[in-house]
Amino acid sequence: MSAASVLYNATRRIGYYAPDDPEPGSEAGRYWANKTGQQWLAGPSESIWWCMLFVSMVFDEAGELDAIGGFSYNTDVTINHIRNHPDAYFVSVADAEPGDVVIFDWDESTVATDHVGIVEANLGGGVLQTIEGNTSSGAYGSQSAGNGVWRRRRSYGIAYVIRPAWGSSGSSGKAAVPAVKPSWWVDEDGVWGSQTGGRFRRVMGLTDAATWTEACKRFQTFLNWALDAYEIRKLTGEYKLVVDGIDGWKTWKCFQHWWNNSDVPGDDSTLELDGILGVDTVTKVQKTLNQSWHGSGGLAKAA
Repeated sequence: MSAASVLYNATRRIGYYAPDDPEPGSEAGRYWANKTGQQWLAGPSESIWWCMLFVSMVFDEAGELDAIGGFSYNTDVTINHIRNHPDAYFVSVADAEPGDVVIFDWDESTVATDHVGIVEANLGGGVLQTIEGNTSSGAYGSQSAGNGVWRRRRSYGIAYVIRPAWGSSGSSGKAAVPAVKPSWWVDEDGVWGSQTGGRFRRVMGLTDAATWTEACKRFQTFLNWALDAYEIRKLTGEYKLVVDGIDGWKTWKCFQHWWNNSDVPGDDSTLELDGILGVDTVTKVQKTLNQSWHGSGGLAKAA
């Protein structure tokens, strides 16, 4: 049974703790970095939120990745995958069963969901027993960035329960549900308006009211982390960007280079390295924001 295979892959990892891993990052992060070529996924487990990577990994190992819409490192992207899936669908907490995927939203916001796990048992009364990656073993400690794999019991913050399409190729005759974009989704129209600016600030871990200077400083810090110093020197003549909050040609040229090597899903086109924030570059920023995690402090950083 496919659900049993997924649960076996998850339960055998209970007790795993990424900081004790002799290799850098988390097991799930390295797994997907190797499979996708997106090496940033293998980054420090403290900065790459890997709960969705864990779920994707154990489904992939069971040959059931298509059952949840394919690879994802972001719970909100997975939600959209299910809305487009011909066979997978959402169920109530009361109807949850082993192998279902449960997505949490701790503050019940409309901005973004926070965490994900796999249902091991439905205990009734709105309580689900789960196996989760990147959580803590108990109520003390981060629930969505605890860096371990643990069995948990949850009733609070359950936003979605997903019934996987076991054995699905994602191509049945059932009519697909039209896509409903999340409330935070940015129009990919090449126009940098308040919608794009607000989402950019939230991804950088700020509020919509934050100054552009502050948001740009975080953006520049991210680019300095994401790119090799020799790449930055080749692009700008200096080994790192000055974190001054001024988005000049050096900042955007570094972003353009980052995009060309990022493998952000859904767009294989490249940008000219001209350092100009034109329509094409803004569109790529918008596409990246739609694949990024609220509050992560960097572009396309996982949950």
